[in-house]
Amino acid sequence: MGFDLYGQNPNLKGEEPNIDWTKKPSDEEKKEYFKAREKFEKENPGHYFRNNVWFWRPLANYVLQLMANEFTEDEQKSWHHNDGFEVSEEQAQKIADRLEQELKTNRVKTVEQFYKVKMKKAEEENKIVEQKHQELKKIVADKTGKDNLVPRDYPEPFNSQWNDIQKQFNYESSYPFSEENVIDFMNFCRESGGFQIC
Repeated sequence: MGFDLYGQNPNLKGEEPNIDWTKKPSDEEKKEYFKAREKFEKENPGHYFRNNVWFWRPLANYVLQLMANEFTEDEQKSWHHNDGFEVSEEQAQKIADRLEQELKTNRVKTVEQFYKVKMKKAEEENKIVEQKHQELKKIVADKTGKDNLVPRDYPEPFNSQWNDIQKQFNYESSYPFSEENVIDFMNFCRESGGFQIC
C-alpha cells in the first residue's frame, strides 16, 4: 500500500510522456517510456509525489504536527487515507515554507536521527519476537510431525500462542523518516499548485 499525491495545477516543463498500452508496446518502447517518465518527473517535482505507507506515515505526521492549525481533525485523518483529500495551493505553499524553515534549523536531521534510534531499538526487540516464533515452530513441528506449517494452520493452543507472541512485535521498526524525503516533499508542495492525496 502506498500514497500517491497528484499536483492540482503543477508548474510543468514539457509534455507528460504517454504510451498506448493497448498496442502491446515492445520492451524497447517500454524502456524508453519509463526513461522519459523518470526524466519528466525529475524536471517537474510538482506533478507527482509517491511514498509507500512506511515512509508516508512519519512524513505526514511531521507535517501535520507543524501545520496543526491549518487542518481540522477530520482533514488530518484524511492524510492517512487514500480518500482523495485535497490540499489547496495556499496550504501547499505554507507547508513548503514551513519545511524550508525546518530544514534550515537542522530540526529535520534531529528527527531523522530520533527515528533511526527508535527503529534500531524496535529491530532489537523484534529479534527476540522472532526467536520466540522459531522456538514455537520447533515445538509445533515436534508435536505435529509437520515441519512446514504456517502459523495460521497451527493447532491450538499453538495458534493462540503465536498470536500472543506476535502482539509483542514492534512495528516502529518499519517506519523510517529521512531528510531526503522531506526535501522531495517540500519541492513537490512548492510546485504542485495544491495537491490531492490518493
